[in-house]
Amino acid sequence: MEQELRTIFWQDGAVVMIDQRALPLVERYITCTDYRQVIAAINELTIRGAPAIGVAAAMGIALGALSIEASTPAAFRDAFDEICRQFAASRPTARNLFWAIERMQRRFDSVLSAAGEIPPGSDAAA
Repeated sequence: MEQELRTIFWQDGAVVMIDQRALPLVERYITCTDYRQVIAAINELTIRGAPAIGVAAAMGIALGALSIEASTPAAFRDAFDEICRQFAASRPTARNLFWAIERMQRRFDSVLSAAGEIPPGSDAAA
């Protein structure tokens, strides 16, 4: 039975992805401990293919959110939005990238709404 090739996964608080530039000769993985490293991997074609880019963006945004140090929900939101903007700029024509960003933003809004930070029915909760 062949061993499954893992393209991208979460391990020990980091995003680990196969370096597709090395394929098919070498199976090499890179570990991203900062969301900016995930952005670089997208820019440098370390990870490619629409679905993989979308997953990398979602995981990178989550990684970035974990690093935010903010004293208020508004400050956290500003930092989160900036991380999303940086991912959007990484590959402006990648549709799956924007799908992942939008999904992460909706999830973020639903968490804040559940916590009572965004009143139900406000524009931000849509």
